[in-house]
Amino acid sequence: MPFFRWDEMDRKRLAAPSESEGAIILGQHVTLNRSVSQPGKSASPHSHGCEQMIQVVSGSAWFRVGGEEKTVTVGDIIHIPEGTIHEFKNTGDTEFVYLSFKNRSEDWPPKKGSAMDPYRA
Repeated sequence: MPFFRWDEMDRKRLAAPSESEGAIILGQHVTLNRSVSQPGKSASPHSHGCEQMIQVVSGSAWFRVGGEEKTVTVGDIIHIPEGTIHEFKNTGDTEFVYLSFKNRSEDWPPKKGSAMDPYRA
């Protein structure tokens, strides 16, 4: 299926380190997910076996990528190189909504049958 609408997709927790809920589109080589983090929620320090780009759609959050920290807001893009420890916390009083682009890797997306399986209903 080549056409998607985020508001028609089921949201669920996609990755164990993150308290966000989102929906994911799985391509042959890349993935795209739209996730929502409620105020005060976070993603604990973690890394991936793939490169990641995050675009902030709404809200704000404190981010740490490697040794750098910044509060990000609408329009900001965060580049996370493969294997780099990163984390965030929604420090605002509204939802933090973001798009996450990742290439497929050994650890992304979660494997079928796992607790975070994106195919799981």
